[in-house]
Formats: sequence, C-alpha cells, structure tokens
Amino acid sequence: MKAIKAVKEEFHALFARFFSMKLLEKMFLFYIIGGILPMLFIGIYLILGTNQLLIDQAKQAEMVELELLGSETEEMLNTVNTASKTFYFNEKLEEISRKQYWEYQELVNDYHNYTEFEDFGNFYNRIVVWISVYLENDTITENAHFRKVNEEVRSEEWYKKVMLQDGGAVWQRMGLPLALNHEDTLVLTRLLKTRKSEPVGVMVMYLRKERLREELLSRNSPTMMLLNQDQEIISCGDPLPVSAFRRELREFSTPGTAQGVVELEGKDYVLTCYTMRLGESEDILQIVGLKAYADILQQTVHQISRSVIIFLVSILISLVLIRLFSRSFSTRVNQFRTQMQRAATGNFDLEPSLGGSDEISDLYGYLGTMIGDIQRLLAEIYQERLHAEQLKTQQREAEFKVLASQINPHFLYNTLETIRMKARINHQAEIEELVKMLAKILRKNLRAGGQDVSIREEVEMVESYLKIQQYRFEERIQYQIRLPEELQEYRVLPLILQPIVENSIIHGLETKEGIGHILIEVEHVEDAVLIAVEDDGLGISKARLLEVQKEMESRNLNRTHIGVSNVHQRLRLKYGENYGLTISSIEGKMTRIVIRIPAE
Repeated sequence: MKAIKAVKEEFHALFARFFSMKLLEKMFLFYIIGGILPMLFIGIYLILGTNQLLIDQAKQAEMVELELLGSETEEMLNTVNTASKTFYFNEKLEEISRKQYWEYQELVNDYHNYTEFEDFGNFYNRIVVWISVYLENDTITENAHFRKVNEEVRSEEWYKKVMLQDGGAVWQRMGLPLALNHEDTLVLTRLLKTRKSEPVGVMVMYLRKERLREELLSRNSPTMMLLNQDQEIISCGDPLPVSAFRRELREFSTPGTAQGVVELEGKDYVLTCYTMRLGESEDILQIVGLKAYADILQQTVHQISRSVIIFLVSILISLVLIRLFSRSFSTRVNQFRTQMQRAATGNFDLEPSLGGSDEISDLYGYLGTMIGDIQRLLAEIYQERLHAEQLKTQQREAEFKVLASQINPHFLYNTLETIRMKARINHQAEIEELVKMLAKILRKNLRAGGQDVSIREEVEMVESYLKIQQYRFEERIQYQIRLPEELQEYRVLPLILQPIVENSIIHGLETKEGIGHILIEVEHVEDAVLIAVEDDGLGISKARLLEVQKEMESRNLNRTHIGVSNVHQRLRLKYGENYGLTISSIEGKMTRIVIRIPAE
C-alpha cells in the first residue's frame, strides 16, 4: 500500500510540475510527445514495410516487362504462321513438284519464274531469313531453296514430325542451310499439299535469329527463349541452367505470365515465365527470365537509405521550427500579460484567455476581474442570433432539397444502362437509342443536385425528352426551340423546364387529334430572363386553371408528383417572391407557361 501511495504522490507531483512549467517548455514537450515520437514510430513501420513493398513492385515490374516482350514476340510469330499458309495450295509449286524434268534448262527456267520466295523474303525480310522446300521429285536439281526428299531426310526427326501433322504448322529448332551457317534457330515447318490434298513436299521457314535476339536485349537480367520447355532457341545474359527449374517450367505450361521462386547454388531467384501457344499447333514457346533477390534487395537498401536521410532531416528541421515558434509565442503571451495589467486600471480593449498555472492563467485572471461578465453576455446574445439564423437557413435548405429530391431518379440509372447494353447486344437500335436518351436525362438529374446549370444544358435535356416522345407519338409531336446564343450559358436552377414540357405533352397533346406543336422560347426582357413553353393542345379550363394557380402558391412539400407547383416553389425559394411561373391558357386552343428568373 505504501508503494502504491508513493507512486500516486509521484504522479501528482509530475502533474503539478507540468502545470507550473512555462508555456515555451510545455509547447516543446507536447511537440516531442505528440509529434516526434509518433512520427518516429510511423517512420520505422513504413521503412520496415517498404522493403517488402519494393520487392513486390520489382516482381510486378518483371512480370509486366516479360509480358510485353512475350506479346510482341507472339504477334511476330503469328504473323509468320499466317503468311506461311500462302504456300499451302500454291499452283506453281505444285507444278514443279509433279513435273518430270528431262532438260536442265527447263528446270532452270521454272526456278527462275518461281519468284514467291523472293517476294515473301522482301516483305518479311526482318523476320524470316530463308525458306526451303523439300520435294518428292527425283528429277529436280537441288539449290538453296529447292531440296530433294531422300531416305536421309525421311529418317530425320523433324521431317517425321511434319508428316504426322498432316498439314499443320510444326515449330522446331534447326540449323540454317549449309550455304548460310549451322547456327540453330526457330523454324516453322509445314506439309504442303495439292488442291486434291495430295502431299507435295515440306516447307521450312527459318526465322532470323538476330530479330529474336532484339526482343531480349532490352532486359538487364538473364533471359532465354525455350521451345517446348527443353529446346533453347536463344539466350541473353548469363547462361540459365534449365534443368534446375524444369519442374517450374512444366507448371507454367498454360499460356500467360507466371512467376515463382527457385534456388540456384544457394541463392534465391525470381523466375518469371511468359508462355505462348504457337498458332494452331501444340507447340509452346516460353520466354524465361531470372532475377536474383540480392539485386532486388540492393535496390531497396538504396531506397530505404534515402528515406532514412529524408526522415532525419525532416525531424531536425521541424525541431528548429517548433523551437523558434515556441519562443516567439511565449514572448507574445508575456506581452499580453502586461496589457492585462493595464486593463485593471480601466482599459477594456482586451481579449480573454484560457486558465492554468502559467502566463495564460495570469492573463485570464485580469480578464475575469474586468470584462468577463460583459463578454459572456455579448457572446450569449451573438450565439442566440447566430443559432436563429442557422435554423432559418437550414429550414430553407431543407425545403429546397425536398423539392429537388422529387426529381432525382437516381435508382433508375443503373437499370437503364443494363437495358441499353442488352438492346445493343440484340441489335435493337431504336430501343438502345431510347434508353440512351432516357439515361442521359437521368444522368443530368443525378448530377444536378442544387447547383445551377446553363440554359443550354437544360434545353439539351428537354430535347432528349422530346426525342423520346417522338419515338412514341411519331409525327404527332413537333417541337421548336429558340435559344439566342448570348443566353445559352446563363445559369439557372436545374430541372425547371422538363416538368413543364412533360405536362404540355401529357395534358395538352397526348389526347389531341392530329399534329401537336410545342414551342420553347428564351428571351431577355428588361431585368429578367423569360423561358416560355407554349403548346397548341387541349388547353385548360378556367376552373382548373384557378385550381392550378392555387396549388402553385401552396408550400406543401409532401407532394409525391412533379409539376409546375414544384418548379414554382423552387424558383421562389431561390430567387424570391417576384419570380416563378405564370400560366395562361385558352381551352381547346393553347397553353403558355412562362418561367421568370432574374437577369444577371
């Protein structure tokens, strides 16, 4: 018990010592406890988390880089595959393969007249380095492009694979013809047939290895290109031991980008693989990249070092600034205390301060003995008036929002968008256009809120509504809009025109026989802007017109329909009692509603 009592006494002593400290010392202590220490803890947490974040970013960047590289390579190989099909039913090539040559000059002439290889090479020179065709014709003479199929060729594995595919493309790794060099490269092989589906020979298309290497040279880490997971086509950087991660490559056989971690010689590496299927064949090509974790961590260490330096410099600068500010503030407080002493002699031009046991408490004591009661009374009167004004303002805003919310059909928009997309899928152009225009109207409603819009925007929304009605009534509804250019950007309340036009159609033109017309006209008259909506419909009887005018003057906000009363009340809430709607009508002939708003 004595120990607990001693702790309490020590705790109370610390509090008493704190409240007796000068303001400068308090501010500096508060900054250290409430600013420096939390910032220090947060900085340590962020630095520790940055390491993993940078590693994840580096791995993601590796995937993006390899995916981009793989996409470019895949596009190039698909182009070659598609172009190779031009030789499939080639009549000239079929003629050379079937013709028996007894004179050498005749063969030379046919070779000379067959220019498809040169034409193809000129067009795809950057991708394809050479094309050879192996033919089952013992009477031809071999050259760089035309080769005989003999027993040696028939026994080779690449030839057997081509024959098994029966015309499909087969991608293999082969060396270039002797006239060029023996360096292995990626080749496309395909069985050629006649128009009667009889085998003609085998085409071998050699890809330019330098072009494939260009795709890999942009990377700064070891990268290689593998065919069917075991045939190395090309590599850049340090040699990669494929056998060490062959299991991972088998797991990455699905087309796309994948990533994993492998261990080589006691070190961890990030293995990234982009797998692509080559055309319609079963062959896959993989672009494999390795990046050592040590290289990634080295980058993170540099980043963390820079972060620590910036953090320490920031703390040092903040300490200097808070010290200067605290000293300046303490000096001003002492000056206020001197002025409070003067206030005791009758100088009431002072400000109150907070209580405590420091310089501020002294200022507060002088203030309390002289003008505390007076200032409290003035503050209470000011607060009561301010509260009354706030209540009045909130009431007006509530009335405005209730009225505006009646024409804010937010819940319909997503459903309309779904209908529009369904109509597009089903090729229903008219339905799609109708839903599009209706969604445009709803989008305007959703965005309007309580903010003013231009007369041009308001008219555009009404025009969308009228177009929808023309789909419904066809030629029975005609409209005309007169909007002077100088009034187009004039700002008005949103959603004041569409309810009036809607009333004109529903109550004036919908049941009218023959063609109905609506005129929307905007004009500037003296100190006001007038927006008139006139129709030549059924009109309004005198009795009904009196009822409508009476409803317009009612401030009942519980109406669930949208109409002229709603618009009229919103205009009056916004602009005052001198503005709003006026209605004139001749039963059986016309109705004219004029919106009057102040001119800027």
